[in-house]
Amino acid sequence: MGICLATTSGKGGTGKSTVSCGLALVFSKLNKSVLLVDMDEGLRCLDLLLGIDSNVVFDLSDILNGAPILDGTYTLPQNSNISVIPAPHQLGAIDPDALADFAKRAKLMYDIVIFDFPAGLDFSLYTAIGDDAQFLTVCNPDPVSVRDAAAVCASLPQTKNDARLIINRFDAEYIKKKIYSNIDDIIDVSGFRLLGLVPQSTELMLLSINHNINKKSRAFKALYRIAERLLGNEVRLPKIKKI
Repeated sequence: MGICLATTSGKGGTGKSTVSCGLALVFSKLNKSVLLVDMDEGLRCLDLLLGIDSNVVFDLSDILNGAPILDGTYTLPQNSNISVIPAPHQLGAIDPDALADFAKRAKLMYDIVIFDFPAGLDFSLYTAIGDDAQFLTVCNPDPVSVRDAAAVCASLPQTKNDARLIINRFDAEYIKKKIYSNIDDIIDVSGFRLLGLVPQSTELMLLSINHNINKKSRAFKALYRIAERLLGNEVRLPKIKKI
């Protein structure tokens, strides 16, 4: 049975989908087969971020309506360990019961399944992916984003795995200059346990163009630490200035 992850955020713009793709790229380097499922009906983006948008014919709605999983699954030409299922174009195309059945089957086919949910507080489909799911809420260190993360924390369904926080677009200088709150305060306000910090990164900003992340970059190393923790390995947080 594969590991089931679900990325969430309060408002849009935190870089949640980029983090989802980045984690998929890291897991693939750890020889894990990864399925990314875009759950953002009408506003899908994973196909663009990973460069398979021109190949898309079928999407998640086709699978939920009875098509074989592989019909709506697109494997990256440059990385056979990563596959993507695009979200439907139309709203309301995801049936919870069909999604629950799909999630069970997908977790038997892949080592890691990442459901990239849309931003906001509509959690109506969250329980359909199973009580083994681990929710990862992505926020930025600014006060508005942290408050939004707290709203998500208060509303997420309970599962066997505690929900965790990923702080994206982290810049140690903003903390040092006291422009943003320190990490402990961000954790306290959000209500989550911290899983990891991802630095402000040009590499991640350009993912929709380059469709990859340099293994030597700070962003990749940060995502690598997060991936290892999700696999159950103990990885210490580096000194803040080295993130």
